[in-house]
Amino acid sequence: MTFKETDFPALIKFLKTMMNEETDPIIIKETVLKLIKLYDEIPLYPGIVSMCMARIIKQMNPREIQVGQKVFIKNGDDTYSGMVNSVDSEGISLKGVKSFTSEDELEVGFKEMDRVAMINEKILEETWPSLVSEKGKQK
Repeated sequence: MTFKETDFPALIKFLKTMMNEETDPIIIKETVLKLIKLYDEIPLYPGIVSMCMARIIKQMNPREIQVGQKVFIKNGDDTYSGMVNSVDSEGISLKGVKSFTSEDELEVGFKEMDRVAMINEKILEETWPSLVSEKGKQK
């Protein structure tokens, strides 16, 4: 079998597509880190990792954001990521905020959010639950 016949080209194709379509460097980094983590969990199955990566970024309604979720918010040309600290009728408060310039906390109104996404940490469990072991869950 040649390298081209393995499932690794699908992972490379995913990375190329993401680099061409995604403009948020924070979500790119988090997605690549998740790809590495998934491959570490199931190294013999790059095709399964590729299938999971195709659905790893979940677009969501800003009104469905919950405390404790790690979210990625696009606001015009600005992008932020952080852990949701609180949610009220006007918007959310984030802690551990990352952007091109780091902020400790940030409050964002729902009207200011153009796009909200999160990394689906349970994508492997949802796609291939039989491959998730108790050992893998502890990582």
